[in-house]
Amino acid sequence: MTLALRVENVSKQYRIYARPGDRLKETLTRGRLKRHREFWALKNVSFEVEGGTTTGIIGPNGCGKSTLLQIIAGTLEPTAGSVWREGRVAALLELGAGFDPEGTGVENVYMNAALLGLSRRETERLFPEIERFAEIGDFIRQPVKTYSSGMFVRLAFAVAANVEPDILVIDEALAVGDAVFQHRCLRRLKEIQERGATVLFVSHDAAAVRALCTRAILMSAGRVLSDGPPIEVLNHYQKTVMEREQAYEEREAAADGTLDEEGREVTESFAPPRYTYRHGDGSAEIVSAELLDAARRPAGVVETGSPLTVRMRVRLGRDVDDAVFGFLVNDSRGVHAYGTNTKEQQVELGVLRRGELVEVSFAFDCWLGLDQFSVSLAVHSLDGVSYDWLDGVLFFRVTSPVLVEGIANLNATATARRVGVSREAVGSRQMAVGSSEP
Repeated sequence: MTLALRVENVSKQYRIYARPGDRLKETLTRGRLKRHREFWALKNVSFEVEGGTTTGIIGPNGCGKSTLLQIIAGTLEPTAGSVWREGRVAALLELGAGFDPEGTGVENVYMNAALLGLSRRETERLFPEIERFAEIGDFIRQPVKTYSSGMFVRLAFAVAANVEPDILVIDEALAVGDAVFQHRCLRRLKEIQERGATVLFVSHDAAAVRALCTRAILMSAGRVLSDGPPIEVLNHYQKTVMEREQAYEEREAAADGTLDEEGREVTESFAPPRYTYRHGDGSAEIVSAELLDAARRPAGVVETGSPLTVRMRVRLGRDVDDAVFGFLVNDSRGVHAYGTNTKEQQVELGVLRRGELVEVSFAFDCWLGLDQFSVSLAVHSLDGVSYDWLDGVLFFRVTSPVLVEGIANLNATATARRVGVSREAVGSRQMAVGSSEP
């Protein structure tokens, strides 16, 4: 496979000034009086991209993703390093890039196509398809400054996707459109892939990265942190997100003076579970919670249908003989996706003594749709009295190599066959042919 893009030791430095006047003072002294601090948005970034592949670039806000794509697209010059590209590059960068707000949509289509190297005749040939794909009606003949953000992206993507680029660069722009338009864009990206074009795009949508990309690059603080198969890189990303969230919560707890609880003897090396809400009468305490994959490794990004295990450990605060252990999965909107407990599974532990530690595991196949899910854990009595209940104690994201609609993946299969032509249809066709004869 031929090489489409090479990024070699690319770095980008910005000068940060505390006050607007400091820039002028530094200029007037020809740099002898330094009034800025250096900020490196990118530092020694290197990778190669083969033609016909799709690469997703992911990472937290401020890690340098957009800066990198602008340098690749040629709209920004690196401070050091170089970028080599093969063929025509079309870029869909931040909202408004490359568009004249005073010009109409039609004028901007022709201007952007010309910048991409198309002649006016070629643009005229492509214009009906661009107009049809954008689907903004008569607004295409109005100044783009009157457009909504969604209309803006529709037109920009329609131009970028229809000029048949060799390299298509997209910077999170698809997140602005509605669900119907996003699906239309994903279908067009599939067509661009099949045509053999190279695609690079920044996205926080793990499902899109998993479904579209053959490779993913994780960036952090201006450097490449991970580069490899999408599922592995997404898991790495999820882990870094959770580590940052844990560090934030620990700082908040330390500031509130509630980081440690005194007077409790801890003999197990459990990391205390994090949660969004907790309640219960203290008869039991959930001391650890884990979501594990088939290899018993912590799972953060999973493929739909993958085997998972929710494992919880509970310490009893008093003697009980009716404890029920359960878990509940919620989607990103808080809708209950699935839940069960030891009572429904006919698992009985009998009398549990104060101080006893109990481990309960729930194994299931994760046939869920593409979304981010949270897990709640609970211990309660047979009649529903809460001993300990934790909401939002575990989080995971479900991806798929193919797009799946809805909260669940029913793993459907499709069949089709031709069953012939009805007699009425044949008669109508013969009449139509007969009526056309002189």
